[in-house]
Amino acid sequence: MPWKTRVLVGVSDMARLMADSDLAIGAAGATSWERCCLGLPTIMLVLADNQRQVAQGLEKAGAALVVQQAQHIAEFLPSLLSALVARPASLLAMSLSASSIIDGQGVAIISQLMES
Repeated sequence: MPWKTRVLVGVSDMARLMADSDLAIGAAGATSWERCCLGLPTIMLVLADNQRQVAQGLEKAGAALVVQQAQHIAEFLPSLLSALVARPASLLAMSLSASSIIDGQGVAIISQLMES
């Protein structure tokens, strides 16, 4: 890759790594919501049928770019990354869209509801 890239597997400090990242590549599973809370733009892979609806919704909201056929990610990744790096405003728009989906205040909201 012509730009600084790290591929990490089996990490123990995922929350910090995501918070320090400009872009993530990940599945459309439960971590999708954590990435949204952090405003982390994502190239999203659909790895199981139950992830398809989440991926479509986040892509429609502008929070992610979806690669429907994960097995072909190597073909699509260079052009996707190049396009995103060339248009920083696109990454910012994805970040703002993602963070507008999840505000990270769920515990406080539920606590308030339980107390009232």
